[in-house]
Amino acid sequence: MRALWCVLAVALMGAAPPKLGREGRMLFEAAPQRLEARVGEWVTYQMDGGPQPGFVRLAVVGEDKDAKGRDAVWLEMEFGKHWELKAPLAQFRMLVTRDLGLSSEGVSRLFVTQGYEKVQEVDTSALPFFFSQSDAQTPPSRPEQPPPSETIPAGPESTVFRGKPTRLMTLAGTVTAEPMEARYRKLVLKRYWISREIPLLHLAKIEFPAIKYSMEARDYGVDAKPRMVLPSPSDKKITLEPGGGLAPPFTQQKDPTP
Repeated sequence: MRALWCVLAVALMGAAPPKLGREGRMLFEAAPQRLEARVGEWVTYQMDGGPQPGFVRLAVVGEDKDAKGRDAVWLEMEFGKHWELKAPLAQFRMLVTRDLGLSSEGVSRLFVTQGYEKVQEVDTSALPFFFSQSDAQTPPSRPEQPPPSETIPAGPESTVFRGKPTRLMTLAGTVTAEPMEARYRKLVLKRYWISREIPLLHLAKIEFPAIKYSMEARDYGVDAKPRMVLPSPSDKKITLEPGGGLAPPFTQQKDPTP
């Protein structure tokens, strides 16, 4: 399950060369700084570049407050091999603080399942293991996007280009989108198109030319309903324990009852 989360992190946040500074990595993010999506908004993306196409669906299914009393939303995320995701390979539901967005700082609760396994909540102490180290080090405040047609530096030998709005054909239909391109020296790291017509993340399409990988909006709407059945608060939670320098294995909390 951690691998699937990392796939999404790469798709949404992008990948930057190791020598890029923190500010440079922030500029390569495609997710909005603040999650303003309304309850009911959903979008399905088709991912191409692997052995076979994959699909991921994101949906805002409720509003709540986080542990600090800040406005937050419940975001469901599903991965699968069919665009309708009637039998998803993995599902996540996370409580995302609106002001912090989809980031390691913004997610305060997380429920996960894969296949036919029962949904379980991840213990708060284990949440950092579901995010890359670079994302965990990224502060919640992010710089503003450059004005249209302007080129700005994003770190040593790195540049971000932003074009003027144009009509973009996607699997979900033709939308008006602003193209952006991130480069390291002459290497194009990624291209992405931002559109206010696409709900939730406003991400219409993203490409990683070097690895021939892309993610493109396939369907979207405003009628999302919860798909995951959450466990009882008394059910065991998933924890992670270090193990000899290897990736921490999944464990369950011990039952407190004798």
